[in-house]
Amino acid sequence: MKNRKYIITASKIQNFIVMQMHYNKIFKKYHYCNMAQLRKEDIILREKIKLRLTELREKHGQNKTELSSKVEVDRQNFQAWEKHDIKRGPTIYSINRISKAFGISLKEFFDSDIFKTEKDA
Repeated sequence: MKNRKYIITASKIQNFIVMQMHYNKIFKKYHYCNMAQLRKEDIILREKIKLRLTELREKHGQNKTELSSKVEVDRQNFQAWEKHDIKRGPTIYSINRISKAFGISLKEFFDSDIFKTEKDA
């Protein structure tokens, strides 16, 4: 028994791969579940950004497809940014590209009545 050679068979490799895939699924699921939740004020800000994006797009008479190609963002991502039932929002980098597409600065994007708080009013 001491001189027994360990033989790697195709089935052992396949079992290892299946085990790895199973581990990756569990890890991703666990990692996703433990992601930090947004604070209430962050959720409010995300919704205001969505409103501002819709406001600017309609003001400039562009549809989502036109603007998404101008900003070089997938149309489906762009649509998700404006939907209020979707939790995703644009990053600050995307907002900057959107602002440039409208010919405004990032400051002008956020300089809107939408972002004014009750304290500012």
